[in-house]
Amino acid sequence: MNNQSNYSMLNDPEMKEIVESFIVETKEILENLDTDLMQLEKRADDADLLNQVFRSFHTIKGTSGFLGLDNLTKVTHKCEDILNKLRKGEVKLNSRIMDGILMAFDNIKALVADIAGEQKAEVPVEATINVLVQILQQMEKEKAESISAEKKPEEESNYEFSAEELKLIAELQDDDDEHPAEELVVEKADETPKDIAELETAAPNKTVEPESKPAVQSGSQAALANAAIKKSEDTIRVDIKRLDELLNIVSELVLGRNRLTQVNSEALLEYSGTKLSRDLSEAVKLIDIMTNELQLVVMKTRMVKIGKVFNRYPRVVRDLSKEAKKLINLNMFGEDTELDKTLIEEINDPLIHLIRNSVDHGIELPEIRKAAGKSETGNINLSAEQDGNNIIISIEDDGKGIDPEAIKEKAVSKGMLSKEKAKELSKQEMFNLIFLPGFSTAEKVTNISGRGVGMDVVKTNVAKLRGIINVESTVGKGTKITIKLPLTLAIIQGMIVKVHNDQLVVPLSSVVEVVRVNVKDINTINQNEVIRIRDSVISLIDVNELVFHSNGRTKDSDWQYIVVVGVAEKRFGLKVDRLVGQKEVVIKSLGSYLGTIEGIAGSTIMGDGTIVMILDINELVNKHSGLVDV
Repeated sequence: MNNQSNYSMLNDPEMKEIVESFIVETKEILENLDTDLMQLEKRADDADLLNQVFRSFHTIKGTSGFLGLDNLTKVTHKCEDILNKLRKGEVKLNSRIMDGILMAFDNIKALVADIAGEQKAEVPVEATINVLVQILQQMEKEKAESISAEKKPEEESNYEFSAEELKLIAELQDDDDEHPAEELVVEKADETPKDIAELETAAPNKTVEPESKPAVQSGSQAALANAAIKKSEDTIRVDIKRLDELLNIVSELVLGRNRLTQVNSEALLEYSGTKLSRDLSEAVKLIDIMTNELQLVVMKTRMVKIGKVFNRYPRVVRDLSKEAKKLINLNMFGEDTELDKTLIEEINDPLIHLIRNSVDHGIELPEIRKAAGKSETGNINLSAEQDGNNIIISIEDDGKGIDPEAIKEKAVSKGMLSKEKAKELSKQEMFNLIFLPGFSTAEKVTNISGRGVGMDVVKTNVAKLRGIINVESTVGKGTKITIKLPLTLAIIQGMIVKVHNDQLVVPLSSVVEVVRVNVKDINTINQNEVIRIRDSVISLIDVNELVFHSNGRTKDSDWQYIVVVGVAEKRFGLKVDRLVGQKEVVIKSLGSYLGTIEGIAGSTIMGDGTIVMILDINELVNKHSGLVDV
């Protein structure tokens, strides 16, 4: 089948549902295959894992053959041949074979992406197939040498193929390569019951009797059989737009619940002790419980295990460590931790930057580590855990660490910081200099990092997600970078504060602590108000001035409430008049009428029906004219 007929089939309206299903299922297989291949390199003798990898390529080959995707079928067919030889123990897995399989894996991903994006399958595969053919030839050579070395003298008189028989075998092999889609029939017919059982382990509620002989199926029959198996699964796919609509409805329900709770509080004051107030109170409690449960269930439907992102990184570390000629182990923990799908999609880029920096700047070369009394193999630990309504992600390495003095000197030499200001910096503020735009300590630019854009991108992306980032490091021992993110961006826990006689909501995920200070303890540095909290100097933001454009204090008191918030790696204090309490709120857009208001992320409706603005902490910091950029 030529490329033109492939294109026609992929764009045939009657085939649309089948093609979409193929794309989704193949992407799922590739996600699992990415992890399995990394594990296989470490556990080359694991027969079950080898069979699992073989089955993944086998499944993609069968479905792509049914759809007439020749390029995809050719690549997966060659991979299957290599894995089959490994399964039979003809040769041992080595770095060269794994490099070839991974090259093919990347090619397969590119082909599937092309099919999904442009409904074509025209990514060139010739170079990949040539590499795979060379690997197969080398495997055959090694197998022949192994057999020749093991042969005993009396065995040398065994039967050999004649020239005519060898020619026939070659023709059959060539014919087999020309009709890869039909190979599914041959393989299933020839496999032993044990192999069939292994191939069917992924199919729930389906048993294969050991004595039974599998029936020969055509490509379309196999596809229908697989579809029937899929129907028996206990999961369904739901469009993310439907989940967004459901979450929006639940958000409205939360607002209604809050209003009902407020009405109940007023009724209890006016009709205290009556049957009506008791009945209303019980009904409100029931509604409150059910709303909370419904909200949790809906939120969970949007949750995705962070392992979906983490599983991409073993391959990244493998490729980067080979390029940098370093020995590195990536250890992952907490892959089952769940995060909202929106956050999952956004957190990948920051984590990639941090891992690349750990490989390039953190972990030393094997000889340097050995001289320092360390193991030649470095370790990068990637972990995730839930902490209340937040997710904590940390990237820790046991490399050379970050020298804060060296960072400070680099910033001064680049003109990013004055010598006078540099003297006033705390250790933590020195670490935070790495987040300045264009900052880099790399002596030379490499393909891995050192262009001075990575950490700035990390800071920007984390701030967009209303997250906080923190750096800890010890010279000679390693570096740990921690990212704190909210579980979701739709329904949040908020701190209600009063400023200028108006209520405002501060997202609780950004709040570090709340302090009350005497107005005499508020100092001024370079026309910026600051306070000292323990060993840190915190710059203050006057919310009254930035949001309401009003100068002067709105109350006569010797005390000032300060809400300390975190924006990426920085800490700031919001001056507020009063603390009202904590409440679960729903972020609503201001709509097209009001448009975008600086410093305001959105609005919410309180229990008494009043509309309250939600502060955009990141934008407030950017607006803060006296910001000391360190």
